[in-house]
Amino acid sequence: MIITHTNSVHTEDIVLYDHIPRPQYVHQVTDGGLPVKKGIKTMPSELIDCVLKGKYGASLNTVEHIKRLTAFSNLKIGFVLAAGGNSWPGYMSNLARTNQYPTHRLPALGGTQVYAGYIANRLGSFDYITTEASSCISGHAGWYIARNLMLLDIMDAMVVITVDNGLSEDYLDIFGEHGLSKQAVEEDTDVIKFRLGQGCNISVFESDECVRHTHNQPIARVKDMCVAAESHTNPLGISDSGEGYTKVITGVDTAGITFVKTHSTFSCDNVIEAKLVANYFGDIRIVNYKLRIGHTMGASTAVETALAIKEESGIFLSLGAGMGNAFSSAVVEIF
Repeated sequence: MIITHTNSVHTEDIVLYDHIPRPQYVHQVTDGGLPVKKGIKTMPSELIDCVLKGKYGASLNTVEHIKRLTAFSNLKIGFVLAAGGNSWPGYMSNLARTNQYPTHRLPALGGTQVYAGYIANRLGSFDYITTEASSCISGHAGWYIARNLMLLDIMDAMVVITVDNGLSEDYLDIFGEHGLSKQAVEEDTDVIKFRLGQGCNISVFESDECVRHTHNQPIARVKDMCVAAESHTNPLGISDSGEGYTKVITGVDTAGITFVKTHSTFSCDNVIEAKLVANYFGDIRIVNYKLRIGHTMGASTAVETALAIKEESGIFLSLGAGMGNAFSSAVVEIF
C-alpha cells in the first residue's frame, strides 16, 4: 500500500524535574507545549487537533488531503483510530459529574470508538470505522488493519490516526512500581531508562489503483508487515530469547533494506533487539528515535516510522514492541 500523506506531532524537548521520584524524564510537546511536574496532561483529542490544525510543527494540509480523498464517491474509504488502549485514562476526569453524565457513564464516554465516530464525521464520509488497541504497537497494528483491508479489495484507501493513550499519573506509578525509572543523578547504564513522551500521527494509505484515480503524490510504500506475540510471564517484559522480535523480523521480506529503525531505549530490551538485528543483518545502520521523542505509547511505531520516512531514504525495517507481549514490523520503501 502507498502512503500519500503522513503528519505528526511529537515530543522533542526534555524537561527534568529532580524532585519527582519516578520517572525522572518528563516531556513537553514540541514548540510550546506545556510540561507538567507529574504526568502528561495533553489529552489525545488535543494531540489529534494539533495535527489537524497544523500546530507544533505539523503541516497544514491534513484535513484538506483527507476531505479531498473522501469526496470521491466511487472509492471505499476506511478509518482507524489506534490509541494504545480501549479507553483514555484521565480523558474525562475534568468533566463535572452532573445528572447528565452520571459517574457510571464516564468510562464509556472516554472510549476510543466513541471518539473515532466523532472525528471521522469531522473529516468526511467513511465506509468503515474501527479502533485498535495494541499498546505501543498500535501504530503498526492500525496500519496492518489498513493493509489487510486493501489487500482484500475491501477498501480502496484508509486513514489511520494513531495517538498515545492519555498518559497520566497512573502510568508513571505503574512504571515506577516495575522499576522502569531512572533518577536524574544516576548514570548507571544498567538502570532501565523509561522516557515518557506524547505524540500523534495521521497517515493516509491508498492502493495503486486508487492513486491512479486520485493522482495523489506517493511518499512511501509499505511493502510488508507482520504482527506477533511471544510467551512471557511478565506482560511488561521481553523474553531473553527475543522470540517476539524474531517472529516479526523473519515474518517479512527484508530484501534490499538499507537500515533498521529500532524501538527500545537503552535497556535490556535494546540489547536483545540490537543482537537480533546484528544476527540477521550484520553491520547494518540503526536509527532510533526514543531518545528524542520518548515512549509515546500507542503512537510510537507510527510516529517513529513516519519520522524515518521524513528524514531518511531507501528501504528500511521498522520494528516495534509493546506491553502485553506484542511485537510488530514493517518494511517501508521511501520514494
